[in-house]
Amino acid sequence: MIKRHKFWERPNWLFCLLLPLFHFASVKLTFFCAVTPENSVVVWLPNAVLLAALLRFRGQRAPLLACLTFSSDVLANLVPFPWYEAVLLSVVNLLEIFFTYYLMRRSGASFRLQRVQDLVKFILAGPLFGAMLAGLLAAVVLQQFGGATTSYLTLARVWWFGDGLGLLIYTPLLLAFTQRQHQRVRLTRWDDMALVLTLLLATAILSAHGGEIDGVSVTPTLLLPAVAVIAFRFGTRLTTLFVALISLATAMMMSTGLKPFGEVAAHLEVVRAQEFILTLCIVGIGFAVLLSELQARERELESRVRDRTRELEQSNDRLAAISATDGLTGIANRRRFDETLATEWSRARRGKQALMLAMLDVDLFKQYNDHYGHQAGDDVLRAVACELTARIRRSGDFVARYGGEEFALIAQAGSEEQALATASNICRAIEAMKTPHLTSPVGVLTVSVGVAMVVPGEHDSVVAFLKAADAALYRAKQLGRNRVEVADIERRATQQSA
Repeated sequence: MIKRHKFWERPNWLFCLLLPLFHFASVKLTFFCAVTPENSVVVWLPNAVLLAALLRFRGQRAPLLACLTFSSDVLANLVPFPWYEAVLLSVVNLLEIFFTYYLMRRSGASFRLQRVQDLVKFILAGPLFGAMLAGLLAAVVLQQFGGATTSYLTLARVWWFGDGLGLLIYTPLLLAFTQRQHQRVRLTRWDDMALVLTLLLATAILSAHGGEIDGVSVTPTLLLPAVAVIAFRFGTRLTTLFVALISLATAMMMSTGLKPFGEVAAHLEVVRAQEFILTLCIVGIGFAVLLSELQARERELESRVRDRTRELEQSNDRLAAISATDGLTGIANRRRFDETLATEWSRARRGKQALMLAMLDVDLFKQYNDHYGHQAGDDVLRAVACELTARIRRSGDFVARYGGEEFALIAQAGSEEQALATASNICRAIEAMKTPHLTSPVGVLTVSVGVAMVVPGEHDSVVAFLKAADAALYRAKQLGRNRVEVADIERRATQQSA
């Protein structure tokens, strides 16, 4: 059974319990710090709570989540609005959220908002079209049921901008803190210094009155370069948090009469604040998402390179195995035999161990081929190779096809008697196969074996060792075949030196 990824798991009872409380707290936070003395809402945060929940859980239990946040919305709006107006405005908020969610699903956007194209689709679906629809409907409610005297377009614009900015600020923040963080932030001393300077600058700007300190302009616009640096170095989570804090702090300055954008008219101050928050979101969140996407693509590219490298290594290993394997018998070929013999010779010399080499030749193989055909001859060679492979007892033993009907065995042997016994067992095993060979005096298939054994010294060579085994094989064939002969290497060496 495949486990569902945690990002798409269903909301549990604890989440359903906390959702309306968090939504209610968001409403109160908005009323506390984002409403000007003229009752203009700079940003409206609560709608982002339900939208983030729908995106987080991909619409699962949407009716339940909608009922919970609707109840919280109505309850929180009962203070500034009559009950019927609070209900209608809460319905407008629900329509805005579900319309945004519908547009995002139709556009195929990823609900994680980790790519620039997904962020753009979210901005179009939510802050643009969803919030605009809500503004048009809310303006009707406020005029027809609330008795608002402000013009329809002004009411729609204020609602639209407030809701749009709230979605733009709060939704990426909530999603960033409810999903696994892939970005690995490695901070340096310079990052710490930049963060401290940014906090000092933000403190100075947010504590200024009238947008200046001692005649020097210090509007919140000065924080835009800082948020770009934070987006570049600190990742999406901290960037969205920083954007949200600066946006709410700017709105709170307006609600307390600090006038962060200077001595301007109230409606113009709201417009400037909303323009600043919009720019802050685009620069901060947009840059952070862009960087996150680039890092994700880099990780994907690195993963592909690793996979491709692994595939190439596996292909090279297969090619190396093929190039070292005899195509007919499936055992090692002459090339692999030469490499292995050189390696084992060096190892035996370093360890002062005895090394055994047995050369095997199928007796009267040409006559077998002439009588039974080449296909039968190939089958016999495969059978002999299989029997030799089955006789390998230790991991260090090695069998190869030396060429034609000739095979070779490299093994460790403690004594000449053990080497002779090993070769004799092979001879008997091949004869015991009882493969018919009518042109042979024995009547069945047999092999002749020549064995050489030596403890390699400084004056010994692999070539001489191989020639000794080959000479022993030749002697076994000369003496009647189907037998084993052992090379007298010491005697040959003495004769050569004499």
